[in-house]
Parts: sequence; C-alpha cells; structure tokens
Amino acid sequence: MLAASNASTGLGGYFGLRIPRGIVSLRRGGIAASLAYLILLGISTALVSPPLENVLRDVMMVSISPFTRAPPNIVVVAITEQTLAKFPYRSPLDRGFLADIVARIESAHPLVIGIDLLFDQPTEPQKDARLETVIETASVPVVIASASRTDGLTPRQFDYLNAFAPSAKRGLAALSHDNLDGVVRGAFPGRESKGGWTPSFAAAIAASTGISRDPGLKEMAYYRTANSLPFNFPTYPAQAVPLAPLNWFEGKYVLIGLDLQQIDHHPTPFALLSGAETGVLPGIAIHAHALAGLLSGDRVTIPWPAVGYAPMLLAGLFCLWIVSRPIPVVFKPVAVAGAVLLAWIGEAWAFARFALVFPMVAPALLVLGLSAFTGFLAWRRDANARHFIQSAFSKYVSPAVVAAIVKEPDALHLGGERREITCVFTDVEGFTALSEKLAPEVLADILNEYLDGLCELFIGHGATIDKVIGDAVVGFFGAPAAQDDEAELAVSLALAVQDLAQRLRERGRGHSFGATRIGVHGGPAVVGNFGGNRFFNYTAIGDTVNTAARLEGANKYIGTKNCISSEVAKKATRFLLRPAGVLHLKGKDQGIEAFEAMSRTSENTILCEEYAKAYALLATDHRLATAAFGRLVTNYPQDALIAFHHSRLAGGYFRATFILPTSRTS
Repeated sequence: MLAASNASTGLGGYFGLRIPRGIVSLRRGGIAASLAYLILLGISTALVSPPLENVLRDVMMVSISPFTRAPPNIVVVAITEQTLAKFPYRSPLDRGFLADIVARIESAHPLVIGIDLLFDQPTEPQKDARLETVIETASVPVVIASASRTDGLTPRQFDYLNAFAPSAKRGLAALSHDNLDGVVRGAFPGRESKGGWTPSFAAAIAASTGISRDPGLKEMAYYRTANSLPFNFPTYPAQAVPLAPLNWFEGKYVLIGLDLQQIDHHPTPFALLSGAETGVLPGIAIHAHALAGLLSGDRVTIPWPAVGYAPMLLAGLFCLWIVSRPIPVVFKPVAVAGAVLLAWIGEAWAFARFALVFPMVAPALLVLGLSAFTGFLAWRRDANARHFIQSAFSKYVSPAVVAAIVKEPDALHLGGERREITCVFTDVEGFTALSEKLAPEVLADILNEYLDGLCELFIGHGATIDKVIGDAVVGFFGAPAAQDDEAELAVSLALAVQDLAQRLRERGRGHSFGATRIGVHGGPAVVGNFGGNRFFNYTAIGDTVNTAARLEGANKYIGTKNCISSEVAKKATRFLLRPAGVLHLKGKDQGIEAFEAMSRTSENTILCEEYAKAYALLATDHRLATAAFGRLVTNYPQDALIAFHHSRLAGGYFRATFILPTSRTS
C-alpha cells in the first residue's frame, strides 16, 4: 500500500542545496605553493627559452625561410691562401697588389666596390700611397671597412684608419654576434659615434647607390638553397682578377675580403644543420648576405609584442579553458599539445610565407606551464566536487545517480530522455493497519530498519532508487546508465526483497509485519529531472512505471508475492518462473501475462513442474484442470496462487485470463 510520503530520496535534495563555491579555494600553504610555482615557471622560462628560441629560429631560417632568391648582382673577390702564397709576408696584405685588383675591377664599371679590410697600420709607403690614390680617384664608389675604439683598436690604429684615404666612404665591418652562443643572427645596422652615425659595411655600400633602409637592429636575412645550405654568391679568387673578363664585375656590387681558415670566420644558423665546415662563413660572405637583404628589401619582421604573442595567447586561452573543463584527464594534455602545435604551425607558416618571426618558445612554455597548473587546480576542484557530491548525497540518492552527477554534472537539468528500463515497485501488505496499532516511535524504528535493508538491496543489485514513499520503495534499472542484464537483476532483486521481508516477519518483535508485494515490468519510459527550478526529482515516468505499480497491486488478488510481466520474464530465463495468468489491468486494453519468480530449490522445482501441468489444462479441459488444481491444493495448502486458481475453477471460471478490480487498497 501507499502511505503518506515521509521521505524522498530523489535529486530534489541535491538541487535544494548549494555546493560551496569555496570548494577549491586554496589555503595559505596552497597559495604559497602556487606563487612559488608561478615564480619558478617565469624564471625557468626566462633561462630556458632564449637558447631554445635561437635553435628554433635557426632551423626555420635555413629550412623554410622565404629567402631563396638573392640579388644576382653581388660578387665576391676572395683573398685566399693561394692569394697570399705569392707574397713574402701574409699581413698586412700587399697593398700594391690590392691597388692593382681594385683598379682592374674599377675599369669594368661596377656599381660599387667594397673592401672588407682594415687599413689600420702602414706598410710600404709607395704601395700605401698608390692604394689610397686608386681608392680616392676611382670613378665608382669605393667603400672601405672601418672600426672604432669599441672594436678593440688602439688609438694609433684608430688614427691611422681615419687618415687613410680620408675621402673614401666608410662602413663598420662589425657583425652582430649572439651573446649566448656567438652565432651571427642580427643584421648589424651601424653605430652612433662622436662624429655622428656610422653605418655598417653593407649599409654603406647600399647607400652609395642610393639605397637606404631603417637603421634599427634587425634579424639577419640569410639566403639559402633548397637543401638548406647557405647561398653561394659568385666568388672569384683575388689572384685571378688581373686576368678575369671585365664582365664578371660590370654593373655589380663587388665585395673584396678574406677567406682564410681561422681568420674572420663566424658561426651562422647554417651550422646547426650543416655543421661548422659549411655553416661557419667568412665575414665577407656574411656581408654579402646583409647587402643582399638591403638591396632586395628582404627582411625578417618581428611584430609588436601585442601581435607577436597573439597566436599563442589565443592558444593559451583555449588551453586554459579546456583544462578547466570537467572532461577526462587523458584528453587534456592531447588538446593542450595540439593547440600549441597548431599555433607553432601557424607561426612557422607566417615565417615561411612572410618572414614574420613570432616568439615561440617562451609563450609555449608559459602556456604549457600554466595549463599544467590550471589543470592541477581543475583536477583538485573536480576531485573535491566529486567528494562533496558523493559525501553529501550518497545517503539520500542512489549511487547510480550520484555517479551520473559526478561524471556529468552539466547533464542535470530539467527534462528527460526516452530510455528502456525495468521498473521494480514494492509495497508492504497491511502497513496502514499496523501503523494505527503501534506508537509512532516504534513504527519509525520498524520502518527504518525495513527501508534500510530494502534500499541496501536495491543499491547492491545496481538499481536506481526512484523514491521512497512511506513503506513503498520504487526503483528501476537501465538509467542513468544502461544495463544489459537489467531484467535478471530486477528478478534477482525481487527474490532478495522477499527473503528480507520474510526474515523481518520471522523476527516478529511482538507485531505482525506484512509481506512485501513486488511488481516488475520493463519497457520504455521518460527518465530525467522533473519538477521546478527550486526542487526537482530524478525519476522515471510513463506507462512502464504505472504497469509495475499495478502488477504490485495484483499480487493481493491472485495470491502471488511478486508479479513479473512477460516482458521481463522472457529475458530472465535463469530463474524459476511460473505463469500466474493473463491480467487485464486498469487502463490497459491488452492483457499482460504475469509470472511469479520463486527461489530455485528442489521443493519449488517440483512444485513448479506440477503447477505447470495443471496450468496448461486451463486452456484445454476445465474438468481435468479442476482435478489437477484440487490435488495441488491438497499437496500445497499454503500456496496462495494455487488456491486462487482452484477457487476460480470452483466458481465456474475456467480460463487463466481475468480482470482485476480497479480499486487499490491494503
């Protein structure tokens, strides 16, 4: 029977409570640890990112940069070991010879001649004078390398350098080496001095033909080949110049400089992939690359910080969002790594297409570090939330529902979904009469003991407890999680409930606790949260639930302890089931064949075999059926279902189909 509701174990309690927002608030120790982590992350990023950034940029510069087509009008005249072999001394270079090759090149009418040699000390006076004359009287611009006290010149060297060919154009021969590893990555623009701005050697050569660029410090644009090797500008040995065709130099930018082992050689980004033999270039070759960038306008662009950090910032925001979401932990590092990799791919494409250099390592390290930190906080938050939910509701809500809340808290909203379930409806026979006889505290003690045991059975069998109304407990299988064996679980639960109720009845306590009647039916239902915004219940609604309730009520009239519909019985074949009849329930046009589940004992097995033979006669021969049930009543006088059929036969009703009364009382 259904008494007045005294408790409800749906999710209404859950939604009537508010989970404290401070569930993941950090204590003082946690705050200190968090600050320490963030400081350590910043320091480690500052220490680790520069060398890694250099490596990454070097790889991109020599492999995917857009600088593959250098201007064709730059040539190099290299002073090599073979050149020096013909002179009695190696240094300084014989200036008479140098005057001859400068004059020879000048006669070919080049655009400009650049001499990457420092004239910081005298040699043979006649040869010095001759070289000065050739430089100062040349019909084309001649740019000579310069330096300052900053570059390590002594006062005497500095004075002589400035006095040599004073009317010639000058450019600083210095190169921009990285402080970490000495690699020439920057394009040296020049330097401010007492006499004003002095351009770099390459900038002075370009300016002598009317080409000027922004003097700010920039990344060096190195030209490469398709197989990631440094572009080789046309290079001729200095000793071959006197005999060389003049068209080698006509209309060209001619750079004269040293190409000697261990002298004026500098590591470049090419050394990372190609090794020192290929990637360490002579200074004159590096000046040629710098000049090529000035002439062509090719340049490496570093965007403003607000723009440069934008791609990784967007990736970082996505990463922080994804790691803070309550999703499986295994997906989070994959998503974070994917976002960072996608940002890197985009930045690499920007460099390959437009020579835009974005900061890649430091932002990525920060994104990964902050994502890991935020992910840890999210994990801690979710763990605390799960613990809070489980501890707060495990005594009120079925563990299956609690598990669903923990797994998908966002799914808990008003509304439901169609599911296939098996509903179990229980009620205590004669509970109203018992409640009128007992004192309230005694009744509460008895009822609590009964309900505690009953709910434990529901939970132990994997059922979701829908509600507890007085002495009635309603539950179902198949939601919130699907269960393949829900029919067998339901029948097993029904038998376990019967055993529990029988044990309680046998204990007595001076009162007569009624038998528990059970109805079980399976089919479609709408399962979800129903109610209002302030209070609602996780429940199942529909004809399946109503039919289970009416099957429970049918037990009273047909004498069964449980009433299992054929929809459930045909899926629970491992149990001992005997047919009870075809029931026409209230509101149902079609009859439902019902069965009673019995414990599989030897006595019950024999009983069911004899009963099945007698039951089969109901549809064929009422006289034989009457005789068969007469014998069964004699052999099993306590069996209420046998007595029910025997009574109907005695009253002239010869079929196992019957309409139940519409009223439902205890």
